[in-house]
Amino acid sequence: MIKRYKYKVKKDSSKIRIIKPKVVAKEPEQLTGLVRGENASDLEERFAKALDKRNIDYYFRLPIGGNRGDPGWKELDFLVVSGGYYPVEIENITFIHLGKTAEDALKDAFTLEYLKEYNPYPVRHVTNERLGNDESAEKVVREMFL
Repeated sequence: MIKRYKYKVKKDSSKIRIIKPKVVAKEPEQLTGLVRGENASDLEERFAKALDKRNIDYYFRLPIGGNRGDPGWKELDFLVVSGGYYPVEIENITFIHLGKTAEDALKDAFTLEYLKEYNPYPVRHVTNERLGNDESAEKVVREMFL
């Protein structure tokens, strides 16, 4: 049997390069506090950006039951137009809307009565838990309108 000779090779450590993967920092979320020129919460702005990204038409801060400031008027956060009319309320349940379920139900009934000629879908409520960042807002819009 023939034995093969193995050459010994010295490695020059000065030529060894360690390639580290580049870590790209995620760009911080840019919120302006506005949707279509109207003041908006961060939740409303994220929801609007997700609608805009999918080219879904909507009305923002739509006064219903009269002009803004008139007795009995209410404000609908979004009226989304996507194969029908979808009233959407954005709720921060930890602060603003805590314990207001009866008032919300009354507002929902008022909204549906006001929009009845358009044959709207039931009012959808989206909470702050589902709009924590842009990705989750886009997921909510996908689930609701596709």
